[in-house]
Amino acid sequence: MNAFDRFAELWTDYLEGELDEQGLAELRQLMAEDPQRVTLAADMFQTHRLLALAVNESKSRQDQFVREAMSRLPDNQDAFVRRVMSNMEPASATPATSPKRNAFRTKAAAIGIAAAIMLAAVAAFYFGNPTQPQIAHDTTAQPIGSAIAAADVRLASNSNAKFFGELSPPVGAVLAGERDYVLMSGMIEVAFPAGASAILEGPAVFRVMSDECLALDVGSCSVHAPDGAEGFRVETPATRVVDRGTRFSVNVSETSETEVQVIEGAADIYDIGGDGDPMPDRDPTIRMTDGDAQKFSRGQAFAGGAIPFDASRYRSRLPDRIIAYETTTADEDGGAENLTGVTLQRGGRVVTVPVEDLIPIRVASFKATEPGPLFVSTGQTLPDGRIVTSSDRSLVTGAINPGGSREPLTTAPVLSGPSATPGMAIKFASPVENGPGPDVVFFDLQTFSNPPDGDAFHVSPLRFRDGLRSHSIRVYDLTMESPNARDLTAFYIHQFAQPVDSIADLQTQECFPNGKVLKFRGLAVGIDLSDLGYADGQRVDGLFIQDAMDDRHHVDPVFIGGLPAMAAASGETP
Repeated sequence: MNAFDRFAELWTDYLEGELDEQGLAELRQLMAEDPQRVTLAADMFQTHRLLALAVNESKSRQDQFVREAMSRLPDNQDAFVRRVMSNMEPASATPATSPKRNAFRTKAAAIGIAAAIMLAAVAAFYFGNPTQPQIAHDTTAQPIGSAIAAADVRLASNSNAKFFGELSPPVGAVLAGERDYVLMSGMIEVAFPAGASAILEGPAVFRVMSDECLALDVGSCSVHAPDGAEGFRVETPATRVVDRGTRFSVNVSETSETEVQVIEGAADIYDIGGDGDPMPDRDPTIRMTDGDAQKFSRGQAFAGGAIPFDASRYRSRLPDRIIAYETTTADEDGGAENLTGVTLQRGGRVVTVPVEDLIPIRVASFKATEPGPLFVSTGQTLPDGRIVTSSDRSLVTGAINPGGSREPLTTAPVLSGPSATPGMAIKFASPVENGPGPDVVFFDLQTFSNPPDGDAFHVSPLRFRDGLRSHSIRVYDLTMESPNARDLTAFYIHQFAQPVDSIADLQTQECFPNGKVLKFRGLAVGIDLSDLGYADGQRVDGLFIQDAMDDRHHVDPVFIGGLPAMAAASGETP
C-alpha cells in the first residue's frame, strides 16, 4: 500500500472513530510529511460528514453527532484540529460559478458550509467556548435551476430525489452551469443537448460544466452517449472519462478513487494534472472497451488497476413509478379535487392512464382500533352510504385511518366478526393483472406536519399461499417534496368517538365534522403485485391495507385503483 492509500485509510478510520493511538501517530506523521494531505483531509471531512449526516437531519441528532465526534477527538490534538480547520475553504458567495481547484477539491460549497459549521462546533465544544456558531444568510444564493445555465442541460426525470438545502427542480428545468448540486438521496436523469444522458444516484456531488461535460466529485452516475453524442465526458477529481460511443458507469469515492465500468462501446481515460486541470492534449492514458472495469487513483502518481466487472453498477433507467397525476380544480380555493389521470413508468415505458380506465375498488372490510378522524369529505354531512365515498374519484373523500400492525401479515386477514384484523380490505371491480412495474395506484392525503415521505403501510394478499407475502411501503413515489404532488382543496374531517369494528359500524356510528381543513397535499405510490409474490400475468381480485404503526400518524387512503393491462393503456411512449 502506497503512502497515499495508507493516509486515506487512516483518515477514514479517524472520521469513523475507529483509529487507535498508534494509527493516530502514523496519521500525524503522514500529514507532517506532505502539507497537501492536510488539504485532502479537509475535503474528505467535508464530503464524509455531510453525506453521513444526510439521514440524521433533526437538530437533536446533529447535536448528538457533534458530541459523538467530540468524544472521538484524542487528547492533545489542538494543533491537529487547527490545521484541518485552517484548510477548510470558505463557501463561495455566488454558487452559480466556481473557480477551478486542485484534484482533491470537492468544489461543493454547500458541503463546505455544513462541514465547517460542524467542525467549528466540535472545536468550540473541545476548547470550552460557549459561543454558538453563527450562519450568515447569503442573499446572493439562488435556488436550484434559477441561475443562468451555461447550456441547455435539463433534468429529464426524477425518482425521490432530495437535494441538500433545496427542493428538487421540476422535470424539464434547466440546470445551472458550473453550480454545485448535492443530491442527498434518490435518482435523477440529466439530459444533454447532443443526446447524451446521465443517471445520478444519491448521495452525489456534481456540476454541469457544459453541454457535453458533467463533473462528478463524489457518487455514482451511468452515462449513455448514443450516435452523435461521442466525446461526451465525465470529469472526476482523478480522471477525465471521454465517451467514444458507449454506455459506462462512474463511481467516485470520498477519497476521489474513480471506478469506471464500460458496458458497451469504448471510453478513453485521461489523467488529471497535478493542478486539477484535465490534460486534453495528451493521448489517453487508457482505452477501455466492452466489459472492462478499472479503478483509478492519484497519489504521488496517477495509477489504475483492474477490478471485477459488474454490469449491475450501470443504471439504464430510473425505477418504475408514478410520475405525475392530473385532477380537476376546485373553484373555491384552486386546490386539486377529482383525479382525471395518472402518468407512470411501467416496464421502462411512460404511460398516461385516464381515470376512466382505472379499475375501481370497493371497501370490503374496515376496522380501526382507535377513535378519531375516520372519514374525510367535501361537505359537513356524510351521505347515507358513507363508504361509497371511498370508491369515487375524489382525492379528499373516503374512509381513512384504518387500523394496523407493526408486523405485516403472514396469514390471511379475518374480514368480519369480533376477531377481525385491523385494517381495510379492498375488492377490485374486475381482477387486476400483474404486469411490469406498478399495478395499483394508491393516493394518501398528507399535511406538512406528517411524515414527508408518506404514511407507511403494509399491503397483503387477501388469501395467502406458498410464495405470497406482505409488502411494506415506507417511501411514496410522490412525496411532500415532489414537484408533481399537488395541493388539495379544503375538506372536512369527521371525528368518531369510539373505535370502529366493521363496515356496518363505520356506516352508522355517530360522528361530527371538525371544521374545514387546509394545506394538505396528495401523495401517490404505485403498488407492484410482484412485490407480494404474484407471478407475471396473474390476476388479483383484492388486497388488504394496514397502517405500519411506526408513528402516531395513520395512512389515509383517499383513492385506490387498479391499472389496466399495458396493451390497453393510452399515451404509451418508449
